[in-house]
Amino acid sequence: MLDRCVAANCSNVADPSRRIFVHTIPFFGDSRLEAIKRRKKWVDFVKMKRAKWEPTKYSALCSKHFTAEDYVFQYAMVPGNSKPSVPRLKRDNVGILAFPTIQAAVVDKSVSQSERTKRKV
Repeated sequence: MLDRCVAANCSNVADPSRRIFVHTIPFFGDSRLEAIKRRKKWVDFVKMKRAKWEPTKYSALCSKHFTAEDYVFQYAMVPGNSKPSVPRLKRDNVGILAFPTIQAAVVDKSVSQSERTKRKV
């Protein structure tokens, strides 16, 4: 199911309070040529860092892999909330037009573990 980002070094889940949104990789099962090309760009983005990964219809990427320019902000107000509703990726007549472009940074956990060991002494 759509709940966790499939990009390498990223395991974000949807968390609107932190402005993290999860987007299913579009065009699953769509046989239109343009749709196939667009889906391939999303899949190739993930495969740059995860060569053996294979997408499913539930595969998704989080908003941390997109730029602010990839979004359209619809200012429909939710009752009791002063902020606009969830931003949507840009679309055209084929479907989603935006592509992921930002890879997650690798976190070096060995440094924090050694610092913890020092504190324990």
